[in-house]
Amino acid sequence: MTTKRDKLMRKFGRAMALPGMMFGLMMMGIPLTAMGGEASTSAGVTQIGGLPGTANASASYLGDGRGQARTNTRSGPVSFAQGVAYGADRDGFDFSVSYAVGGRFLPATASTFNVSIGRDGSVASSGGLSTASRAPIRSVNAGGFARSQPGGSIAGATAGGRSDPHGTVIGRTWSRSSPPRRFFR
Repeated sequence: MTTKRDKLMRKFGRAMALPGMMFGLMMMGIPLTAMGGEASTSAGVTQIGGLPGTANASASYLGDGRGQARTNTRSGPVSFAQGVAYGADRDGFDFSVSYAVGGRFLPATASTFNVSIGRDGSVASSGGLSTASRAPIRSVNAGGFARSQPGGSIAGATAGGRSDPHGTVIGRTWSRSSPPRRFFR
């Protein structure tokens, strides 16, 4: 015997089948549309008192063309992190780089720069800088991405950090973009 609740649940299940399947495919990483190429990086350092610091970095390039991504980190009295990613595909060229440095007697600093040049003539760039004063506990990070895709290039950046109550963190980001150019009228 079916109840009103069973009928309602059956209708709800049919209505949610296609959106649920699309969400599942998206979460599994199967692209539903051509997305273009994207280079992204991040870097950060953490310093706690007189202890050796820690550094972390990430870099990736996703696209249907050739690209490269690499990281370099060094933790210790002076910590350093670097992430570099770049690549070119049918939509354009993408480049991203992020750096971070810090130490016991140095303010912690992180920066990023990202640029995308589309084959359609669009250009997008972004950057960021984050600094933390010489407080006993401090950390900074910066990261960003550059993506060339149909319809124009885009780029974004983040910068931030943390400090104990006696310190100061300053983070700034910027971005610029120009629309696709028409070569023929």
